[in-house]
Amino acid sequence: MVGRLLRTRRWLLVAPALFVFWLVSTIDKTHISLIIADRAFLEELKLVGHNPELGGLMTAFFLGYGISIFVWGFLVDRFGPRACAVGGTICWGVFIYLSSRVSGIEEYLLIRFLLGAAEGNQWPVSIALTNRWFPVQEHSRVNAFWLGGSISGTALGVPVVATLMLTSGWRGALALLGILSLLPVVFLSFIRNWPREQKGVSPGELQEIERGQKESPAFRPMGLQEVLRSRPFWLITACQVISATTVFTMIHWLPSFLTSLRHLSFARMGDLLFIGYLMAAVFTITVGYIADRTMNPALTASGVCLTFVFAVLAGALLLPSTASALLLATLVGVGSSSAALQGSLMQTLVRPEAIARGTGIYVGIGTFASGLGPTVFGFLINRLEGQYWGGYLYLALLNAAAAGCFFLLHRLSRKAIPAVLVTTPVGN
Repeated sequence: MVGRLLRTRRWLLVAPALFVFWLVSTIDKTHISLIIADRAFLEELKLVGHNPELGGLMTAFFLGYGISIFVWGFLVDRFGPRACAVGGTICWGVFIYLSSRVSGIEEYLLIRFLLGAAEGNQWPVSIALTNRWFPVQEHSRVNAFWLGGSISGTALGVPVVATLMLTSGWRGALALLGILSLLPVVFLSFIRNWPREQKGVSPGELQEIERGQKESPAFRPMGLQEVLRSRPFWLITACQVISATTVFTMIHWLPSFLTSLRHLSFARMGDLLFIGYLMAAVFTITVGYIADRTMNPALTASGVCLTFVFAVLAGALLLPSTASALLLATLVGVGSSSAALQGSLMQTLVRPEAIARGTGIYVGIGTFASGLGPTVFGFLINRLEGQYWGGYLYLALLNAAAAGCFFLLHRLSRKAIPAVLVTTPVGN
């Protein structure tokens, strides 16, 4: 089965392109945490001790990301995912290169906002290509595969950016990252918006894709206005808020937890996180495979979130330092895998011609709301006088709520009306 899939154009061309698309973009996101720790950067831009301004560099990025994702959803549905993927990615490279030329914090904040706005194309592009190129029984698997690229980028970002900074300084590192950011264009340029337009797609594969898209999904596909009034859409949106909060908060606070409370050295912590994040990528892809095999993404996601509830408290409170680091880093895969399964559910809920707009709305809302997660976690650390158990309990309770939402989605999908066959438009 796996061997047969690997001989198809969708798994040879589209899936690897989306994996690289997410891997490179995540390296682009993570570089700022190392840049602001560089003494030469702080002194050159006169930012020593200016922590609110330094924190604003990440806030500016997510403001741009959260606002633009709504716009990108409409652009992808109007002009097609290929053009939006290539155009947005070129903008990534331009803005990161321009950041190597900044002379002050105000200029850098603007560029970070524009970089976030450019990277807002990721979710609409990825969901649209998945919806058009893959039959429904492969959606969870391929969503998990390209989101595994994001977790892999988190693991690779630290050594890649650190090496560039050691060899070229912070300005040289940013200039080289700007060039590296163009790598996805090489892969995306070979992909067409629809499999019917792609050279080399066999009649058998095309028939398999189109037949798979017509099989009864979890919900009756709806237009955008109808879906915004539907209960499943808002349940999926609530789950997206929790999965994004889980990923961003875990990644943000885990290094501090391991060095300050578990007393790991910075080098040891980095090695363990690298391994743990790779394990999270494998976990994400495995969960997607299970969801496709069972054809039950909602129930699979519910089980994954319940696993987090118990595992995160054990990892934070009971295990020795090494095991704690590996387990907590691996649990980042819970957020990414549940996000992949939300995408799979969304693809069955919305008609193909509206999928990018629907994605822009629910992911945009999730991105905005998840920005509170690291702040709440930090507030709980302060209230508990430096202890982290309250923050991890907060994440556990959120994932318990997500498990309930996914279970309700499972119940609703079992009652759903079988889908009416929808003819997929060929265009864009």
